[in-house]
Amino acid sequence: MRADAARNRQRVLDAARTLYSARGLDEPMEAVARAAGVGVGTVYRHFPDRSALVRAVVADRLTHVGGLLDRARAGLAGDDPHAAWEQFLTGFLDSGLPLLLPVLVPRARDADVFTPELVERRAATATAAGAVVGTAQALGLVRDDIGVPEILLTFASALRPLPGLPDELNAALLERRAPLLRAALRPGGDPLPGRPVEVADLLAAIATP
Repeated sequence: MRADAARNRQRVLDAARTLYSARGLDEPMEAVARAAGVGVGTVYRHFPDRSALVRAVVADRLTHVGGLLDRARAGLAGDDPHAAWEQFLTGFLDSGLPLLLPVLVPRARDADVFTPELVERRAATATAAGAVVGTAQALGLVRDDIGVPEILLTFASALRPLPGLPDELNAALLERRAPLLRAALRPGGDPLPGRPVEVADLLAAIATP
């Protein structure tokens, strides 16, 4: 693929992810084209229909987060695991996946969104995240009474702008939420009730019947 075509494809994916996160997965291709600043024909050249675009957005974010997890795994085994964990959190918070999760979870069993290949990749990514968080917990970087699904869904809900608030107020609130989330993951504080929700619990809950 030529460099300009690859750039346009990524612009479409990024625009679609932003729209889907804000409005759901049923946004028309024309809206995605406008948001990406390309013609609708460009969108259709890369993605034949909306389902193909949605799947590509999911695959793109799984690939991106998978790279973050690979680097975190290596960094946690290195000389500065604290820096590696903080870099992973920054990357994950900036990845766009937390904002996309609330619209993906209700469609977790939808074959038009999650093909068997994407279901397998979703499980592999979640399992890798569980391993990274487990390592961070063993190193004393993360409280040990919390599981990956709780981290994911807490981030997903906390990072969403509140409808109806002015943009500048939402921006001010969101700027403070990321440090608050980081602090909430650190060891210490009152113990949480019940048991941690583990990756296996999440995968079982969204498994195809």
